[in-house]
Amino acid sequence: MDWLEFVALIGVGIAVGVYATAVGAGGGFLFAPVLLTRHAEASPAEIALASMCLVVASSGLATARLAREKRIDYRAVGMAAAIAVPAGLIGATGTAELPREVFAGGFTVLLAGLGAYLIWRPTGDAGTLGRRGWRRMIRDRRGELYLYWIPVRRSLAVIGATSILTSLAGIGGGLFFATITIRVMRMPAWLGVPASHAIVSSIALVVVIYHTATQHFGDPLNDVPPLLIGAMIANPIGLMVASRIRESWLSRLLAIGMLVAAVRVAFEAF
Repeated sequence: MDWLEFVALIGVGIAVGVYATAVGAGGGFLFAPVLLTRHAEASPAEIALASMCLVVASSGLATARLAREKRIDYRAVGMAAAIAVPAGLIGATGTAELPREVFAGGFTVLLAGLGAYLIWRPTGDAGTLGRRGWRRMIRDRRGELYLYWIPVRRSLAVIGATSILTSLAGIGGGLFFATITIRVMRMPAWLGVPASHAIVSSIALVVVIYHTATQHFGDPLNDVPPLLIGAMIANPIGLMVASRIRESWLSRLLAIGMLVAAVRVAFEAF
């Protein structure tokens, strides 16, 4: 890799990092297509390891920053992570056996379907709607009080299934968990985005440990340093953007990212 290519990848990391951090994602859904394009002969497991390394850093840093603002519902995140982490590990074990065509095709359908849904319904049942389920009350660093109810059984079922599918695809799941925390768990967007980062970073860390232990190393790892530098630069910018957008715009941004990623992967695969 020459210096021009290195700098270009930093630029890609910044662009992906700003967008992904703003919508509550780790960036795996965009890093994975970049890696698929650059390393046509790499296996899904090799791409997943490189992509998830970037997700750990991006979402992990965002989680730490948001924790200082007291915007993380630790008990709700803990409940979600208790299901998401083992389910994510199950998904990761299947990546090595997954044919590249199935990997890319399934990834495309999953992203396109959810993207279309978010365009159809840009707002959901966040916050106090329904007033049934696990009652949660959080006060952030600014002194704002948030009251909401989480439907536990429905949330756990969706989280478990999503964790398996996204880990299988090696994308971290940030796009999906940002939607789940707001739409399924009914958290206010101000708290749903931080919860998504915390859940995703937990899943990604376990997947990275698994792929490292099983030695799924390859050329995609060479792209991690410049992409990571870009993502780290982008992190505070993305958090600033996230604090200024409403749920409807958040949903539209999520949908755009899903559709763009789906089209790109479909083009490469087919």
